[in-house]
Amino acid sequence: MGRSTGGYELAFSPLLLAAIGYGLDRLLGTVPLLTITFGVLGLIGAVTKIYFSYRADMEHHEANGPWAQR
Repeated sequence: MGRSTGGYELAFSPLLLAAIGYGLDRLLGTVPLLTITFGVLGLIGAVTKIYFSYRADMEHHEANGPWAQR
């Protein structure tokens, strides 16, 4: 993961899903239920992906560091 991709992902995932939710809300007449739901789910998904990507990167660095037993 690049240094800036996490920030873009964190910003745009909730916005994109909220926009989809807004479109569905307008279609179904349930404004703002799906907008909020999809926005929150987008935020949770983005944070979860960034967290697990960070953990995988750190495990890789720990395994390849000079302190790692070979």
